[in-house]
Amino acid sequence: MPMALRSCPICNYQQVDLLHTQQFELPDGHPLSNGYDVVLCLKCGFVYADTIVTQSDYDRFYTEHSKYEDATTGTGGVENPFDWNRQMETAHQIADFLQNPTAKILDVGCANGGILKALSRLGYQSLCGIDPSPVCVENTQRLGVEAHIGSLFEPFHEHSFDCVILSHTLEHIQDLRGALDWITDRLRPDGIVYLETPDANRYADFIYAPLQDFNTEHINHFSLASLENLMRQKGFALMEGQSKTLTAGSGIFYPAVYGFWKKTDGDDTTLILDQDLRNNIEKYIKRSIKILNQIEVRVKKILTNSPKIIVWGTGQLTMKLLVETSLARADILAFVDNNPINHGKVLRGIPIISPDQLNGLKAPIVVSTLLHHWAIADQIRQMRLTNEVILLTED
Repeated sequence: MPMALRSCPICNYQQVDLLHTQQFELPDGHPLSNGYDVVLCLKCGFVYADTIVTQSDYDRFYTEHSKYEDATTGTGGVENPFDWNRQMETAHQIADFLQNPTAKILDVGCANGGILKALSRLGYQSLCGIDPSPVCVENTQRLGVEAHIGSLFEPFHEHSFDCVILSHTLEHIQDLRGALDWITDRLRPDGIVYLETPDANRYADFIYAPLQDFNTEHINHFSLASLENLMRQKGFALMEGQSKTLTAGSGIFYPAVYGFWKKTDGDDTTLILDQDLRNNIEKYIKRSIKILNQIEVRVKKILTNSPKIIVWGTGQLTMKLLVETSLARADILAFVDNNPINHGKVLRGIPIISPDQLNGLKAPIVVSTLLHHWAIADQIRQMRLTNEVILLTED
């Protein structure tokens, strides 16, 4: 049986089954891995990325390369109306559970402060956020909320919180057990932990791009059962939890799972094998590969008609296509991206430029996203560029 390089972050077991191998073409200087195996722990059934990238590498990535820094294009803030509604929904869930506006609350990985701002709207005032990105911290502070630069693995000056929030954070963490030790040290004895992550059991029902959830950042794939296994190892009992569906944009939905946990006096560290996650992840991989094969047919056709192209988008899909499709052999004049944090970087030896630098580049623009392709196509038309615009789908 295969032995994982990274022991299961929940139960520390090393024997695994290989489910998928994922590769990426990364920009120069990117601190994370350009590929890993997606594996299933044979003891508890957890699915995770078998990556040797260290926790310090992930901390450095979110300090120096966080895509969430731009409050307009990033998430976790108040600029995007769909994202703001998501933050408000989570804040209402937390407020309804706590029923205590005087509660002292810490949001770990607060991004641009959206949940904390939403809680303040609901009357909660003793609020604090931490995030490794200095820009995200500044964005949060501009909302009138206390925030500090930091992470789950650095000293923090405050303790005795009534509630610690990790909303769409745990899936990014290499050392889950160490994270929980840090959280426990920040909680009052009767404190509550709120966890929310993508729901891996339902990935297959919400595919907007092939293998979108197997990316450079998401290295843990949780179900509610696996979250319970993790929390029991550190003495937490589930008080309330279930799945929910987030609205990420117009007609775009995303599966999530959440729960409230409280420290107990017992020593129940029972591991219950997750019976469903393997089948659901395998279904997700199969459906994704089918879409990826359809994209490959489209890319070959594009390159036959257009030997030189410009690629708009440098996100997770592009990083996969540059390895796994004929896009790897394309003559690309430039990459274009809306997020300022990517401007000036180099991908496959080619510069990443801003949209306003496109003037004068005479080649078709291939929009390398399936999630926002119509919005980008509209943006290109509004810029009055004469370049042909090509999507990865023909519908």
